Parts: sequence; C-alpha cells; structure tokens
Amino acid sequence: MKKNKLKNKKNYPLIGTWSSLSSTNAIDVLGKTNLDFIIIDLEHGMTTFENLENMIRICELNNISPIIRCMNDEQQEILKCLETGCDSIMIPHVNNENKAKKIAESCKYFPIGKRGLSPYTRVHDYDHKDINIKIKEKNTNNFVGILVEGQEGIQNLDKISKIKGIDLIYLGLFDISQSVGLPGKLNNKKVIDKVIECQKIISSNGKLSGCMSVDIKYSKMLLNYGYNFIAYLNDAYALKSFFDNELKNIR
Repeated sequence: MKKNKLKNKKNYPLIGTWSSLSSTNAIDVLGKTNLDFIIIDLEHGMTTFENLENMIRICELNNISPIIRCMNDEQQEILKCLETGCDSIMIPHVNNENKAKKIAESCKYFPIGKRGLSPYTRVHDYDHKDINIKIKEKNTNNFVGILVEGQEGIQNLDKISKIKGIDLIYLGLFDISQSVGLPGKLNNKKVIDKVIECQKIISSNGKLSGCMSVDIKYSKMLLNYGYNFIAYLNDAYALKSFFDNELKNIR
C-alpha cells in the first residue's frame, strides 16, 4: 500500500492550491511544481466524475496529493468521491460536532464507520481479492478534512476538533473575520488574534490546522502562527492575475 503523504508529519507544513478549472491539463501543469497537494473543487467547479478520475490519475503520475472537495456532506456524495481512488477529501459547511461525526463515519468502512463497499471500483483495483486487507488499509490511509464555516462553526470549533476520524480542520478567513464583527478585515488585530486562537484550539485536539491565503505575506504569517496546511490561491485566479499584471507592463 502506498501511504498517504498528507498523513506523514515529516512532510508538514503542507502547501498546496485549489483547482476549479476542471482541466486535466491544468492539473498536469500544477503537478510539475513542488506543491504538496491540489484540492479539486467539486462544489464550485464543473468537473464531472469521469473527468475527476482522470484528474486523480494525473496527480498520482506526478506524485502530488489530490484532495477532493465534495459538493456536500451527504454520505453518497462522499462515497462517490472516495470511489475514484482518491484517499483524501474535504467536506464543506461543517458547523457542529454532529456533522463532523457523520462525515468521519461516512469515510470509514465497518467496523469503524458506515462507508458503503463495492470491491469493483478503482479504489480496490476492481477486485474482491484480499478485500478485508484493503478495507483496513483504506481506514488507515484516508485523510479527512472538513471546512468549518460560519460563525456557528467557529463557536463550536473546540467540540468539532475533538471528533475522531478527522485529520484536518480548515478555516475560512472571512468566517473568522465575521465571527469578531469585522467582515473582510483580515489584517485587523482582532481578526489575527482570533486566527491564532483558532489554531491553538485545533492543534490542542491533535488535528492539522488549515487555512487559505491569497498572498505570500499572509501565508508566512499563518505558518508562523502554527498553521500546517496552507491552500495558496486558485488555478483560475493565478492564470488570470498573471496576465492582468503582465498586460499592464506590456501596454
């Protein structure tokens, strides 16, 4: 079994990006960089499941870790994403510990969780041989991240962070800013203090703490405060901003 690099603490901190272009070519280009992971966004992107499997294959060929951001927290949605053979997922819109527990159960096979089983999918090499061994391996190898969103989620962060089977707690910066009554003011001291407080809560419960960053300075600040999973920018924005800036210089 090839072990999930995202679960190896020797690799921390992890730096990656979001992908919403729904393009296998874009994934291949990103795969040639030193990024640790690519989050393939199904919630906001237009990727089909057939194309998704090919994007996962390209990540594997480039030795870069794919993570699927599911559309929702429904058990069947999570199952379909995991059946692609991708061992790492992120689930959006988690605001309480009950949702987090349900997600953890949906990602693990019996006897740990309630994940549905078919041996004849890519995740099990389309074969029922040694299925009990494969089940144990997948239960160990899965990397489960959740996006804690909204003021309610921030308020319930400690309870959410205690749920077993969750590896990563990923926070929305704008949700944090709203939770202290300063929406969008990401550099305000009250927001920064809350960013630090959230990281301490997450790490004290043995989870990876994750966040998005849109510039290098903020990325370094998050790393300095102990965040060990940084999703830097997005493939669509990176492409657009590059040409916006270059065209200003040309013209």
